[in-house]
Amino acid sequence: MNDRRTSCRFPKQSGAILVTSLIFLVVFIVLSLSAMHGSTLELRMANNKEASVAAFQATQAMSDAIVAFPSTTPVKGGPGYITCTPLVPGCNENDLALPGGLYAPEIAAGYLSARIERLNPEWRPPPRGIESSVDKFKAAAYQVGSSFDRADDGLGAHETVEGILILVPTN
Repeated sequence: MNDRRTSCRFPKQSGAILVTSLIFLVVFIVLSLSAMHGSTLELRMANNKEASVAAFQATQAMSDAIVAFPSTTPVKGGPGYITCTPLVPGCNENDLALPGGLYAPEIAAGYLSARIERLNPEWRPPPRGIESSVDKFKAAAYQVGSSFDRADDGLGAHETVEGILILVPTN
């Protein structure tokens, strides 16, 4: 009689709960891996955007510094005369340096460079919007190019080109 009670208490199980829980576990793992992959991809995209913006800001800051200091753009040479930072090939001079050693470590490491080229014609009339005696000045046109390249380090690369006019009094 004891044997009969024991067998009724534990009916035979088919294992359906085990199979169902394993299926849910596999689905949960696949969803988790997919979410992790998406998060990793979004993180890479954010890092690339941050590097791109930082590279643009570095080149723009270099160009702004060149324009801000008149000593970096002396009126010399004719059209096609090129002044560059050290290590830039194809220049007439490689002595472009910003006052106070501004960006000197980046320039020395070759991450940041600049190039200033005098444009044609040698002299041009100044813009008409200047509220002064326009006929007392002539203008020299320059193209200022700055580049930042740390792509090998994952920090981006960018190049900026701007034009400037320097007014020179006529004698």
